[in-house]
Amino acid sequence: MGKLNVGNSPGNVNVTLGPSRTSLAEILGKEFPCVLCGAGLPILMSKRNKPYFTCNSCGVQIFVRGKAGISRLSKLANDGILISAKEISVSYGMTLLNRLEQLNLQRKELILKRPLIFKNENLENAIELVDVEIENVQGELAEIASLKRKELDK
Repeated sequence: MGKLNVGNSPGNVNVTLGPSRTSLAEILGKEFPCVLCGAGLPILMSKRNKPYFTCNSCGVQIFVRGKAGISRLSKLANDGILISAKEISVSYGMTLLNRLEQLNLQRKELILKRPLIFKNENLENAIELVDVEIENVQGELAEIASLKRKELDK
């Protein structure tokens, strides 16, 4: 990895990678999994020479700052450790399973917030939305398993 320059900024947050982008050129375009949905996001370089990724479907944008973070990202990307979910793959199925676990936890937390006497319509609507999302993810997981099974039977 290239030499990191701190510049005039105090601390480790505003570290840039100098005028040349060659130090991170090997990870540009490799994929990083979205923290919310697991989709593969291409690693891009900001105008400040910092790696970042954007998931348009989730609305998440992540910038990697500091020497330690940039070094870790570079090592993970180069070692092939980062696994991004692809359609009709086991890793995507695992991503959906993780999403189901998150949704179930959210549902339990919302149910614990239910008042004892009076009904809170907003809370009930939120629980309903989580239930619908759980059904959607379960359906998608079942569909991927069915497609994968058909693919293997060929």
